[in-house]
Order: sequence, then structure tokens, then C-alpha cells
Amino acid sequence: MINNLNRKNEQMCSSRIKWAVVAALLLVGGLLVANGKRQVAGAKDSPAVKGIVKFEGPQPKPRSIRMTEKGGKPSGCRKLYKGALLDRNRVVSEKGELANVFVYVSEGLREKSYPLPKKAALMNQDRCMFEPRVQGIQVGQDFLMKNSDPLIHNVRSFSMRNRPFNVAQPPKTPDRKKVFKRKEKEIMIQCDFHPWMKAYLFVMDNPYFAVTDAKGQYQIKGLPPGKYTLTAWHEELGEQEAEITVDASGSAKAGFTFKSRK
Repeated sequence: MINNLNRKNEQMCSSRIKWAVVAALLLVGGLLVANGKRQVAGAKDSPAVKGIVKFEGPQPKPRSIRMTEKGGKPSGCRKLYKGALLDRNRVVSEKGELANVFVYVSEGLREKSYPLPKKAALMNQDRCMFEPRVQGIQVGQDFLMKNSDPLIHNVRSFSMRNRPFNVAQPPKTPDRKKVFKRKEKEIMIQCDFHPWMKAYLFVMDNPYFAVTDAKGQYQIKGLPPGKYTLTAWHEELGEQEAEITVDASGSAKAGFTFKSRK
């Protein structure tokens, strides 16, 4: 009789424990899917140097580009747009966040060689604009040029330390490849057929650089702990510097604010 009572008590205790575990799991699950967003328990943002670049001043109004070729001839690019083509010299969000700013480590790195990315960098000629507007590559990395348009373009580099080139790319032709052998900042790229087509290329000897997105955000991963100088460059607004200290986790924060030039 006593044995039977002990067995029943053990079963009841076991059942209560199981239901307590289930309830706890359901509670945790509910917290992880709160607000309709699934989260991973214990997940954290990966360490990196992060920040936001902002613009201070009146909201710039994008200018409409006159799509004419040299000599004033109407360009075939007009057929690719229903409305106006707007310039991208200064892309600012409604909140004042500045896109297309190149942020890189300008001082503090030890001299060493870094492995090259396996993936080639790509610059696309798409709807009569260079994409991306600003980008960075490493010395020795493959740099591909692609023409996605149904009309001819050319890619002219105004490089000083690297050998300049001028490559014609008719439609439906294979991608062209170049390799830059020396470090060089802000190389302007232009299409002679369509003079408004411009882009800027940075050739770096390390992988510690980034370009701000539409929200002005940048992120540089893998920087060893230590003190560094960050430089932020914009094609119209110039350069700014910030001193940072990267902690043991590889994290640091630095923001920049560019003011309007009258």
C-alpha cells in the first residue's frame, strides 16, 4: 500500500516537473518571438568599428541631369527612364544621414600583408550610372567592369599612381578586368560618352574600410585592439578625421558630421 502511494507521488512530481519545463520553454519562446520578430537566444551584434555619418544643413535638392552626349546630342539613356535622372553627388536621407562616404583607417596599422578577397570587386554600368558610386578595393584584387545597358559606355580612370586606362564596353560584351598594383585614394572614374557618369575608387593596402549606406551607417570588422585614426571622405564635402580606441572585443564607435559648403 505504502509502495503504491510512493509510486503515485513520484509520478505526480515527475508530471509537475515536465509541465513546469514545458511552461518555461513556452515563455522563452514567446519572448524570443515578441513583436513578431524572431531572435536567437544569447545572440549579440558582432564586434566592429561602427558609426553614422550625418549631414548638417539645408536638405539638398537633387539636380536633374541633362542626358546629352558630347556636342549636345540627346543620349540614348533617355529611353531607360520614364522621368528625370537625378544626380547622386550628395545623397542625404530625411533624417540627415549621408550616403556614399568612404571611411577607412588612415593611421595606426602595422605594416603587414593582408590576404586578398577571393571575390572580385565589381563596377556595373547600369541605366547610365556607375554602380556603386563609391567603393574600395585592395591592391592586387581583381576589379571587374560590367555593362548592363543596351548602349555603349567606356570606363576612363583618372589615376595618378596606377597606370590610367580607358576601356570601351559596347553592349553585351564580356566583363573587363583590371588589377591595381599601388595604393591610391579617390580615383575618379568617368564615361566619356555620358559625362555625368562618375564614380570614385579607393585602392587600399588593407581590408579596413567601408562605405556608408542610405542610413549613413558604416561597419569595419576585424580591426585588432589599439588606437587608430579614422578618415571619412565625401566627394563634395571633403574629409574628416576621428581618433578611436578599439577595445579587446574589436569594437569602437565613431560618428562624423559634414556641414554644407556654401
